Amino acid sequence: MNSNKQSIIFISVGILFLLLFGVISFGVYFESSWVNSLDMNLIEKIQGNITEGKTSLLKVLTEVGNIRLVIVLTIILAVILFIKKWYAAGLWFGGTILVCAAIGTKILKEVFDRTRPDFMQLVEKSTESFPSGHATSTTIFYGLLGLALILLTTHVWKKVVVGFITLLIINFILISRIYLGVHFPTDVIAGFLYGMASILISVGVYQLLAQPLQKLLKKIGLSDQSDTFTKEKLYIRG
Repeated sequence: MNSNKQSIIFISVGILFLLLFGVISFGVYFESSWVNSLDMNLIEKIQGNITEGKTSLLKVLTEVGNIRLVIVLTIILAVILFIKKWYAAGLWFGGTILVCAAIGTKILKEVFDRTRPDFMQLVEKSTESFPSGHATSTTIFYGLLGLALILLTTHVWKKVVVGFITLLIINFILISRIYLGVHFPTDVIAGFLYGMASILISVGVYQLLAQPLQKLLKKIGLSDQSDTFTKEKLYIRG
């Protein structure tokens, strides 16, 4: 498949996820009855079997999606990419996390200013609820990393394994936020949809702009070595 065509596909699917995020956001903002019904039904199912052991474990493991941890991991990964002289890749990955996961989520929380659930809350939280910061940062960081690994490998079984593990991590964090009572289900669903939109649009735009970015870096004295990563492997060969 031509890399430009695939870029357009990524961006188009990303826009679809963004539209779905818009539907959830519309329902939450205007407090639609279907949002309340969806939230209550899912909360009842997920919090239907609360145990002390499960709660203690999830309180620890859910922090895998904490935005602070995600930022630290992003910095470490960006430094590694810079050391390898993959400057364009490092700027792309770090920039996506900063703009979409950190800044974007903060702005959305301020706009919607949704109060967190005030019942069955197993962890005390008082900040804005929509969209879930854990769900968004987890989806963007681990999803972006997973998609890059999928596109870099040529073995189908490896793609399947990476995809499965990535979705497992993301789904675990999403469910844990509902179980702990710190988010409504629509908070985490919205975080996932916004995160997926961010990933796909980011990858699509990066594929289109990688070469111009490399030329710009060369002009300021940085010889980017991520040619294989950007030109040969960051697309699925048809």
